Amino acid sequence: MAAKAAQTPASTTLHLGRVAIPLSIWLPLTIFAVTRLYGLVIIALAARHQVALPSPDHPGIYQFTAHPDSPGYLGLITNWDGQWYERIATLGYHLPGPGDVGAGDALRAFAFLPVFPTVVGAMMAVTGLSFGVCATAVNLVAGGAAMVLMFALVERTTGRFAAGAAVLLSCSFVAAPLFQATYSESISLLLVCTVLLLVARRRYGWAVVAVVLLSLTRLVTPPLAIVVLVHAVLRYRDRAKDPIRPSEVVGMTVLSLVSASSVSLWSTITSLMTNGVRDTGAIRGSVSDAVVAGRFGWFTNAYEHIGWIGVAGLALVVVLFVVVAVSRLTRTWGAEVRTWFAIYPVFLLFVAGVHTGMLRYLLLAFPLGLLLVGSPAPGTIPRKRAALVGAVVVISLGLQFFWVNHALVVTQLAGKPWLP
Repeated sequence: MAAKAAQTPASTTLHLGRVAIPLSIWLPLTIFAVTRLYGLVIIALAARHQVALPSPDHPGIYQFTAHPDSPGYLGLITNWDGQWYERIATLGYHLPGPGDVGAGDALRAFAFLPVFPTVVGAMMAVTGLSFGVCATAVNLVAGGAAMVLMFALVERTTGRFAAGAAVLLSCSFVAAPLFQATYSESISLLLVCTVLLLVARRRYGWAVVAVVLLSLTRLVTPPLAIVVLVHAVLRYRDRAKDPIRPSEVVGMTVLSLVSASSVSLWSTITSLMTNGVRDTGAIRGSVSDAVVAGRFGWFTNAYEHIGWIGVAGLALVVVLFVVVAVSRLTRTWGAEVRTWFAIYPVFLLFVAGVHTGMLRYLLLAFPLGLLLVGSPAPGTIPRKRAALVGAVVVISLGLQFFWVNHALVVTQLAGKPWLP
């Protein structure tokens, strides 16, 4: 073991005057800060290639605020969905009056969930700062907190090396620049990690609150019902050594039901808010819309292009995720992380189509990076695994520059643009 792994230092607390900051806080925050500075540089460089928006060459791109060409860092991070969020943060959700200009835009805004733009809008109202500045501040705070919770979640069962690697790989992922752009990914990841950690620590009541907030941020709550179910089964299996209190049974039951059903919370709210104008085509933002329409994400796309062979191939991918989740490779990850590792990508295969936006969705699939780490003994740093993580991080950071220039930037010769 000594030849393959180095022991971690005994004391890793950072002292700033009289303030002692444990490694579990300063390390993930440092990783996040350094990678976001790198993101700032590549986004600022890429902004030089941005065309003026709105543009007659790109009529399908919604623009709430006009931008000149080469709009700089703040202009670039507010592209795409950021323009819808800026509209909501500035104007809120409202029904158009008779003859209002842009009535369709007012209704389509209901497709975007409220937590992120509401928080940013509140900060704009209090500080008087611009949307780009406030959105950046909100996402940097939420993203940093998400990394701290991710570190805590992984460290509790797998150790510091795996926890640090999970944070580093998440911050270096190809679409990670969105953690500082005007998207809801930072808050979504914060809430996902919050729910998983609360479930692991058996704080079911607070987890219900986090799930409801998540359902109003990103429609990814159904997989959490499976996480709670697996957690409950394991607790029941060990009930002789670890009795389950009646209040915990109620908590797990409520949490699983809320996780499964809250995906329809925003669509229900918007249906009530838009009552009487449903025929205008307002998008109410429910993933169930695709299922009702007979669409099953990647499975439908695979069947349409290569037939049942494609469907069978995706079914094997689903089986592979489950097999890996119960294998020795993931044995120290903890039941909650192992279950999220398997169920969230499978959920995406069923509800998301095949497009470049899938890279954004995978930002919440942080346990995928742990496949490079495996299940090392806590307190050790396997050198080969560390070298592999380092190599992947370098490659991923290089790919971020390519991704920003092709997905975030709108160029004159882009043709059909990628979707961030």
